[in-house]
Amino acid sequence: MIYKKRDGTLQIKIFFVGLLIGSSYLIGDTIHKAFIKRHKELNEVISMLEIIRMDLAFGLYTMEEIFYRASLRKDYCLCSFCKDMKEDLEKEDGKTIKEILNKNTIKLKKDTNLQDKEIEEIKKLFLTLGQSDIESQQRLIDLTCENLKKLTSDSKEEILKKGSLYKKLITFIGICIGIILI
Repeated sequence: MIYKKRDGTLQIKIFFVGLLIGSSYLIGDTIHKAFIKRHKELNEVISMLEIIRMDLAFGLYTMEEIFYRASLRKDYCLCSFCKDMKEDLEKEDGKTIKEILNKNTIKLKKDTNLQDKEIEEIKKLFLTLGQSDIESQQRLIDLTCENLKKLTSDSKEEILKKGSLYKKLITFIGICIGIILI
């Protein structure tokens, strides 16, 4: 009878250890997926900027129209950012582009996995758009795209190094804690 109680306790311990190991694996996997998502979002930002550059080349659009056309790309991470920018620019409530960008980049930080350096690149670009001729604006977009491509290659390295490391390390820690508890 004493052995049955211990077997029941052991089964409960094994169940919770399995739960601990499974949850630690899921935490590591979630962190790994966040690195992958950031890489994907960087590529989407580059694609969005190339669309904006083409819009500038083929037509004389206002900033509101450019943000509107960019917001039509529903599958891109900047879609809601561009939509909010368009709406805020149309309001004409006396806010400067800098104030509008500050407000919307806060939302962008919450909605995406982009880091501050990428958001600052985007912000710098949008602060300068509309202040010079079309060719200069296109060069600024190309320069921003090049800077973001460098950050994209960095993010790919982070996926391979940090993302995989976190995934394995957190799972290993879960296994170690499980062994200690048994």
